[in-house]
Amino acid sequence: MSENKEQYYKSVYFDLPFLLFVRDGFRDKDLEEWAKAYSEGSKDLPYSPYAPKTNEPGFFAIGGGFPVYIPPDNLAEAYVVNLGNGILVGVQFLRRINQSSTVKLCGEIIGDRTGRATFSSVSVNFDLQIFNPDIFHRMDIFVDLSIRAINKFIEHYRVLADRFYIRAITPQVIQSFYIVTSFKDGTSITQTYGTGSGPLHGLGGAIPDEQDDVLREALKKEEEPSIIATIELEVRDKIDLREWRLAVIEAAVLFETWLSIHVRSLFKSKGLSDNDIEAKFHKNDKYRTPLSAYAIAKDLIGEASGYDFGNTAEFSNWCDKTKDVRNDIVHGKKFIVTRQEAIDSYDAVKKAIDVIADNT
Repeated sequence: MSENKEQYYKSVYFDLPFLLFVRDGFRDKDLEEWAKAYSEGSKDLPYSPYAPKTNEPGFFAIGGGFPVYIPPDNLAEAYVVNLGNGILVGVQFLRRINQSSTVKLCGEIIGDRTGRATFSSVSVNFDLQIFNPDIFHRMDIFVDLSIRAINKFIEHYRVLADRFYIRAITPQVIQSFYIVTSFKDGTSITQTYGTGSGPLHGLGGAIPDEQDDVLREALKKEEEPSIIATIELEVRDKIDLREWRLAVIEAAVLFETWLSIHVRSLFKSKGLSDNDIEAKFHKNDKYRTPLSAYAIAKDLIGEASGYDFGNTAEFSNWCDKTKDVRNDIVHGKKFIVTRQEAIDSYDAVKKAIDVIADNT
């Protein structure tokens, strides 16, 4: 390959499901061509996914007299995002009007979590000089770095701009990523990259009949779903959303809730009354201080079943990976939590529950 045909720059381009209301950093040539043709009354409008397909009446624009958004000439510089390990990337934005409705809302609606009115396109830019050429073909790596970059931007933006409803994104909520590779000779190629979190279930299918039967019966009753199953879904949800700190907290809640229910059932099976059982979960002091999860796990399980959970590797692992990390978070000693810490915390809880259930 000649020197001029070497790759020197990559950009990963995608649409967010919501608006980040910052100054625009790039233009959309196709949209400008559409706007020019629309203004001139042309019946042959260029295609753009971000504009109405015709210039015929049928839509109403609120907040602006034009059904598309064209950024001003004065574009903002890219935001430089430091991803660590010497990786600096540029992040740029362009506002879009949601064209799926006949009413075009040309502005930001506070609380619009799903881009019902407007949303942002993002371009994450990479100078390839800082990367090993062996990974230039790895679209998944550049997509992952792009997600990390935009989520770091969102973490700061939502605090500074007081946009409480804006959350981190996952690759699965982005329909397509467009990766533009630029060469030193001035040419470029564009590739499309899609992601998925598992097998595709066709629209002709549905939940199994047995699940549907259970669902119908449950809805007829005045009761809530299983609290254990609900909390476990919350843990998995937070991990998927990359909210590692909340995932650890939910994992701790999952174990403490399951433990409380299980130990009470063990005492119940021994014939203790509800009042006697409740007394087991409090210290014998004038304040009736509730027992900690640590005390319940270490001592009360043994009293209820004879199983010494406090002397197991699963108990130590739960203490180290879940209990201590959770306590540091809620008491303000720890704020930054990694993906691995969140996964380890959840895994420690699952193993603890399994070993207690198998031995009591």
